Amino acid sequence: MGGAATRVDHGRWSVELRGDEVANIRFDSVYLLRAVRPVVRDRDWNTVPVEVLSQHLTSSRDRTLTMHLRFAAADIEYAASLNVRLRDNGLTIDFDGRALVDFERNRIGLVVLHPAADAGRVVSAKHSDGSVTAGSWPSDVSPHQPFRDVVGFEWTKDGVTASLSFVGDVFETEDQRNWTDASFKTYSTPLDLPFPVLVRAGTTCHQAVHLRVVGHRSAVAGAEQSRDWVTISPNVTGQLPPISLGAALYPPPSELPEISPFYESVLVELTGDEGRWREHLRSAAQQAEALDAQLDVRIVTAEPDAIRRCLALLAGLPVLRLGAFDAHSHVSTPVLWEALRDNAQEQGFGGQLVGGSRAHFTELNRQIEQIASDVPTLSFSITPQMHASEIPHIIDSLAMQRVVAQNARRLAGDRPILVGPITLARRFNAIATIDPPDPAIEALWAVDPLQPTEFTAAWTLASVVWLTAAGISGVCYFETRGPRGIVTSEGTLTPAGRILNTLAELRGRPVRYWDGPDDVAALAVVPEGGPLELFLANLSAKPRTIILDGWRPHPKRVDLVGWSVTHVD
Repeated sequence: MGGAATRVDHGRWSVELRGDEVANIRFDSVYLLRAVRPVVRDRDWNTVPVEVLSQHLTSSRDRTLTMHLRFAAADIEYAASLNVRLRDNGLTIDFDGRALVDFERNRIGLVVLHPAADAGRVVSAKHSDGSVTAGSWPSDVSPHQPFRDVVGFEWTKDGVTASLSFVGDVFETEDQRNWTDASFKTYSTPLDLPFPVLVRAGTTCHQAVHLRVVGHRSAVAGAEQSRDWVTISPNVTGQLPPISLGAALYPPPSELPEISPFYESVLVELTGDEGRWREHLRSAAQQAEALDAQLDVRIVTAEPDAIRRCLALLAGLPVLRLGAFDAHSHVSTPVLWEALRDNAQEQGFGGQLVGGSRAHFTELNRQIEQIASDVPTLSFSITPQMHASEIPHIIDSLAMQRVVAQNARRLAGDRPILVGPITLARRFNAIATIDPPDPAIEALWAVDPLQPTEFTAAWTLASVVWLTAAGISGVCYFETRGPRGIVTSEGTLTPAGRILNTLAELRGRPVRYWDGPDDVAALAVVPEGGPLELFLANLSAKPRTIILDGWRPHPKRVDLVGWSVTHVD
């Protein structure tokens, strides 16, 4: 489940090597950069898979790592070398690449990931004309690039001053928290330049980043809390939101899932050929009936008249909620919202109306001015794998779910926020430059091998924890059955399905505040007329013992295996 990281130390430096990624860059134990990695992005912004062909690490005075890489996908072959050199007060990463075939790209080169925890920290950006912009990393999630035309940054943290410089292209920065990545990303090839670009075989690329550091780590006052101590507070921070499931459509289940009857709804997205919408609604309604749930229907179209035709198909169906989203921008455009609102009123639809984005928070954040103020409920979806699929990135996305949910509530004002579908793999490519494939093909691409594992159960519990803490009004996870579902195609309930079944029954119950290490999640639910229900997730591969305080009169030891969810008795 993801390759193991190799730690490399040199003097006061420490870094982790994760495949082609140089991660967790620290000086004097001060966390300076989340990662530096080379990327090749195709014409649809897909990250081309990379293979590390060889790796050599020296132990000389200047410690040097050399990697040879191969990027390959359909019609793309690209060779590169990455050289990482650690010196007393400096770190240099050089990238040299060469196209082996002709292909179209949107980006090639190095990206630098700055920690999301630096939000609000003062930083100076240096530009190509020699000017300097004094600013800070955004506290609110920035819809657009906070820094452009960047050749370097300088900042001070915990007693050390770092200077970062870029060579080989024009760079700019975006707020990757928009996609629940735990980082700000500085990358080459500004987005206001035309793309895609044809790269001819033999074309080379050279880029480098240089990090210089002076100073010493400040003394840390006070003793740090034990990393395996979890404290449950008597204070209530919110209520467990209703939970929904996505409809399995590609393929529809041959047998209906036997799932807990406490889910709020089954969410069905009507995409692609309108001639198949009746069939999709029928299948989704059967899945909802098996769960004793209602339907949440999301119309995806560029034609306002399709909304009227869809409303006619809903007669006799238990529709709780109805939304409309543009097939290209993925948001509820003014013309679609007007058609939805007016046709719903004319045809006597009595359910809830919803708008916002069917894609990432990014689209909601960037296009909030396009969404009518009388849209009563806003929504957006989540996947942790927009930019990276490594386990550490998927885990670090969890805390960012709370950040984007809080920012969504800021944008929404008093309007409730729904989050979902929440899926491991990307449901569709919201930023593709070509027409989307058939939805059945996209569904095949959205299958993640992690889906039926204990890892996904732990990830799901932590997701519920953070979204509950943000005050979200409803969440929708995965699908009812099949390769993307909480029940496998063979009819077995997955570990994520088990925890979702339990939490669906507890919806609306108060949830208590908790405190603990970053790689643990705790959900303390106060049932009606019963003892506290406590769930713990181990968000690491290693077994551990948690000391639990504040739940009973005396601290309790709880043993957790790696990637697990435990219901504490």
